[in-house]
Amino acid sequence: MLLVALALLISIIQLTVAPNALLQSISSSLNHSSAITKESRIGYVNTPYVTMPELKTGALPYASSAKAAIIYDVGSGKTLYEKSPTESIPIASLTKLMTALVIMQNHSPNEIVTIPKGLPVLGSADQKIGVVEGEKFKLSELMQALLVYSANDVANSLAVWDSDSIDGFTNKMNLYAKQWGLDNSHYTNPTGLDETNHQSSTKDLLSLSTILLHNATFRKIVNTQKTTIHSEAQKPYTLTTTNHDLTVPYIYGIKTGLTDNAGQCLILLAQKGNHEIITVVLNSPDRFQESKNMVDYAFSNYLWK
Repeated sequence: MLLVALALLISIIQLTVAPNALLQSISSSLNHSSAITKESRIGYVNTPYVTMPELKTGALPYASSAKAAIIYDVGSGKTLYEKSPTESIPIASLTKLMTALVIMQNHSPNEIVTIPKGLPVLGSADQKIGVVEGEKFKLSELMQALLVYSANDVANSLAVWDSDSIDGFTNKMNLYAKQWGLDNSHYTNPTGLDETNHQSSTKDLLSLSTILLHNATFRKIVNTQKTTIHSEAQKPYTLTTTNHDLTVPYIYGIKTGLTDNAGQCLILLAQKGNHEIITVVLNSPDRFQESKNMVDYAFSNYLWK
């Protein structure tokens, strides 16, 4: 019993004295840490934990036959291939992506659009669905005509409806381009029909595409192969996509373009597994085949580590 009592007394003494010693040790440590210079401290950096695409050993570099082209991995933000990425050249109906962005930023899908009067006259070969002055549509219906069928009469209608004139709308387009850092882009109309100084670059179009693809409704529209829209009077308009590559199971959009000056243009979104690829070609001799080749090249020749 004497030994037990002695042990208990020693424990009480340690509990009384040890904390003071511990506090002294902590204080000493804190004083030491406060001596660390500001320059030697390392701040927290929020680094996304993503896999990076790496070219397989022995893989040959890609060579595009388009005037300008780009292959981009969405997840990592890494450009896998580029050719003349900042060259400003005609882009045809890829213009309608900026038209869509301006409208989406300023209006809601359920708004009613009345087809305005005094729209620009289109040629017989220009893509259109044949809307009539005074006809009414939900905006969501016309956005499908704009992006699925690439209807020029709808692009002009939305521009005048939004801004009262084509010039007013193109001013908005150029303001948005400046705000989003699309320094190689300049717009003179909402359709993409050939005009002097109406141009962009693959780099700018890639940036514009990534902005729009954050919107789930936009993603759904540009992945539509065929649909029917209706005016408020229930007049039907059947729309078939201009993007022939949507028949490929792993391709999900996004937009075509074709004029004499711009040549064949196409932006694609493709996905396999957890990896998304965006490709852009401007003035390609065979936009659908070349763009599919670019997508296949990326998935076949890169490993994500």
